[in-house]
Amino acid sequence: MNPLVPFAGALVGLGAYTLAGQLIPGGPRLEAALERIHAAEMRPPESPVGALAWRLAAGLAWLPVPSADLALLGRDRERWLASKAVCGLIGLGAVPALSALARVGGVQAPLAIPAAASLALGAALFFAPDVVTRVNASRRRADFRYALTSYLDLVALERGAGAGPTDALEDAAQIGGGWAFARIEAALRDARRAGRPPWEGLAALAAQTGVPELSDLADIAEVAGQEGARILQTLAARAESMRAEALSAAKAKAGSRSTTMVVPIALLGAGFQLLLIFPIVYRTFG
Repeated sequence: MNPLVPFAGALVGLGAYTLAGQLIPGGPRLEAALERIHAAEMRPPESPVGALAWRLAAGLAWLPVPSADLALLGRDRERWLASKAVCGLIGLGAVPALSALARVGGVQAPLAIPAAASLALGAALFFAPDVVTRVNASRRRADFRYALTSYLDLVALERGAGAGPTDALEDAAQIGGGWAFARIEAALRDARRAGRPPWEGLAALAAQTGVPELSDLADIAEVAGQEGARILQTLAARAESMRAEALSAAKAKAGSRSTTMVVPIALLGAGFQLLLIFPIVYRTFG
């Protein structure tokens, strides 16, 4: 018997099965519908820059992402990963480009030096967005803590005026201005639209942005909302402790900057003394 006959029969059967599966409609599947919805949400943007960022982010999905810092800065994950990739490629290509220009100018350099410098510069620029994001997020988080202190005072005033826990949280967020109050108001609004209590919205915002003081406020509001406890003194004490922490952090930062100014001042003094002594030394030993 020819061995090709069973193989041809298997191919014909597989083709018939595939054709029947395409012609006969199957029942609805929940996982397929969810996959289509998820694919629609993750569809790349129409702009060329956005599409490129989305593709780079899809290729670098294994990299760790500072989600809390990016959420606090209002940046998306795709563009951040794309910036890392672009910075790394610029670092890798900068040294070979300069080496090529130097060779055109007649300067010859060993191949090992441009290769090592290119790898070092590419790695440094690849991790540069991490450092910039961390520094900017720490500053923005400190600003958020300052605004949160004022928000605690406003909530305490609203509670002292007889407002309920929910009304006090929402009205205080509407009174204040700035991006921090806007984020708090948006979190409370989303919680209200979802039918959840406002302290859950604050807790979600605290987990998203990495501000633990906001989680403390959510716990205080939850106690007041569920048990009806009086929280005026608790809010005032929390606001006072946050002011003390901010003041101590500002003093420590000012002290560190004063310490770092010692080195430039000492170098400036040494240079001035060298400038005064040089003419005498030159006349003596010249």
